[in-house]
Formats: sequence, structure tokens, C-alpha cells
Amino acid sequence: MTRACSDRKLAAYTEGVSLSIKGRPLHTLAPHPNPTENGHELPAIFQGRQPSSMEHKFTSTGIKFWKHRESMESYKAGTGRTVISTHIAPEGRCNLKCSYCSVSERTLHSTIELPRIQDYVTKLRGRGLKAVILTGGGEPTLYKHFNELGEWLLDQGLEMALITNGTQFKRVSDRILRNLTWVRISMNVFKDWEKKIEIPRERFGPQTTVGMSVCYSAENKDPEFLRKVAQFAERAEVSYVRVLPDCMLPQAALIKEHEGLTELFKTLEGSTRFFHQFKIHGAPCQAKCHQSFFRPYLSEAMDPVTGRPGLVFPCDSVVLNEQAQRFRPRYALCTPEEILDYMDGKIPQQFDATQHCTGCVFTRNVDMLDRYVNGREDRFAEYAGTEVHHENFV
Repeated sequence: MTRACSDRKLAAYTEGVSLSIKGRPLHTLAPHPNPTENGHELPAIFQGRQPSSMEHKFTSTGIKFWKHRESMESYKAGTGRTVISTHIAPEGRCNLKCSYCSVSERTLHSTIELPRIQDYVTKLRGRGLKAVILTGGGEPTLYKHFNELGEWLLDQGLEMALITNGTQFKRVSDRILRNLTWVRISMNVFKDWEKKIEIPRERFGPQTTVGMSVCYSAENKDPEFLRKVAQFAERAEVSYVRVLPDCMLPQAALIKEHEGLTELFKTLEGSTRFFHQFKIHGAPCQAKCHQSFFRPYLSEAMDPVTGRPGLVFPCDSVVLNEQAQRFRPRYALCTPEEILDYMDGKIPQQFDATQHCTGCVFTRNVDMLDRYVNGREDRFAEYAGTEVHHENFV
């Protein structure tokens, strides 16, 4: 990491103000560098930590970009065929209320019109789009046009994935479930959760990877809870269980939770399904969010200008900036109708990532893309002959 980059990161954090959320004071996020480049701000056990094989396989660690030479070279050349995947959060409603929800302050009854989503996807297909992740926002399967949207996406020849709380699979068509590339169930703690969360394994296709995600929070710290999750996962034959802390925590508390989770994982030795995802806050080393050109995020957030639901953001971690717990319009890239103008540079990014994206959990990816654009990193040859799991979901 360069000295200039380190200084910019420090400035991005120290210019902040104290915040509070639900009456709980939060301090300005402490600065931290990318742990793979300079780990002195982290506890010794995390210094130089590299993502595990499970993290590479089931999360966004950056390596999947190197399987997309055409998109990467197009970005460097400025020719606009950069898009690989997109997240779409069509619905603000949710049937659960989790204490650690990162978007709990969202507009709960905000729904994107189906034709707007279809137009957005059609535009991106012309720029290389290969895969769509349906997510929240609220619970995506509550979207009144969910089946129509999902089957339309399949008709476009796109890969599709789903992030859900797992309580509403009965609403989803057999065709959609049969053709999902992957589905991730966010495990939430509520009375009789193990009876109400359903994983209809027989309805998924043989290619569908089924995983679970658990937030290591006050409700979930008991080792007995994770043992119950392990039993549930075994019965449901899921491929993995991702465990990570509440990313809404301030940096120091977040790192402390990672330490506790590391100790807890020592009690899970022998379980090959569990993996610890290491996410901490940071700000990229450059003002421009390169990643937004490869995997934009269409949120159901309300456009303050038009009053219509639907704005495009660079990613979902912007909700961690300023601990907002919602998608703030200041981080929006454009409306879905304007997505190609953004891709072509006709609409400038309205924020400086080094100053404003202090909650970013994709710093590794953005900084890697910056090194590529500036000729300091090229790993195409390294991954050319390597199979990368779910490579279209960057």
C-alpha cells in the first residue's frame, strides 16, 4: 500500500462525525488498511490473512473478475461492455424483523415496477450481463411479480441466484427453483425457526448450490445454537454455512467479534460445512468505484426526485457508510433507465469513495481493479486454466 493511499484512508475516517443508531452511540470508524497489504491495524491473528477456499468459492473476494478478460479489457479501454452480474432488490417488505438488519430504516412498502426491472436487465444484457442475484431490501420472494420476473430472467438465458430468509419458498415456482445456480438462506433467530425455515431440497435442480448464512450476534453466540444450525444443515444437505459478525458494528467492535468468532470456530472442528467470512470496513484507495461497472445493484430505494422506487447503487455495502441502515440517495449512481449513460461515463459518480465509502467491505476488489486499470496487476494467465466456482457471480 502506498503512503498516499494510507493517508487518504486516514483522512476519510478522521473527517467523520460521531453517530448514533437506535439510541446506541457509535464512534467514527477507525482506519484500517487492506489486511493483505498492511495488517498493523489488526490483531496479530488477522495480519496477512488471505481469504479461505470457501470464501473464494461462495463470496466475492475478487478472483472471479480474472475469469472475465473481455469485460476487464473493455473497462480498461472504455468501450462499455463491462457488466458481469447485477443484484436486484425488488421489494421493501419483509415478514421478519431482525435486530441486525442492515437496511432496517428502508421504506418498507417500496416496490419496483416489473417493466422497469426488465428494461434495466435488457440494457445490461447488451453490455455483457451474465447473471442476476435476486435479493433484499425486503424479502425478495414477497415481490408480487417474483415468479414472472424469475421466469423471464431464465428466458433471457441468464444465470440466476437467490438470497432469501427461507420462509416463503412455497410462493416460488418449480421452474425457478429448479434452475437456480445457487440459493443462500439467511438464518434468522425467531421462535421455532428450524420448523418455519424450509429448504425444499427436492425442488432444486442438481446444479443448485444451497447454502446458509448466520450472523454472529448477541442472539447467536451460544455454541449450542451453532450446533443446532449444524444439525439443520446436515438434514437439509446444504453445501456450506457462512458465519460472520454484524457488519453494522463500528470497526473496533467488528474486529473484536471476529476474534470471538475465531475462537468459537475452534469448537466446530470436524465440520466441513462452516466457514468464517472475514469482513471489515475500509475505504478504497481511489475516488472512483471501479466495481460498480461490473456488478451494479438495483435497489427498491425511493428516488427523492421522482418519488418512484428504484435507484442503482455501486453495491449493497453503501448502507454501512454513516451507519445509515438504508440506501441513501447520495450514493446512487443513476436511475435504472439511465444505467447505460452511467456505464458510458455520461453520468459522473456523485461521491468520492476515499472520503465517503468508509464502510466499504469490497475494498479488496476495488483496489485490485484499480491496480489492473493502472497496469500494476494482471492475473488472467493465473486463472485461465483454473475452474472458479460460480464465476459469473463476481
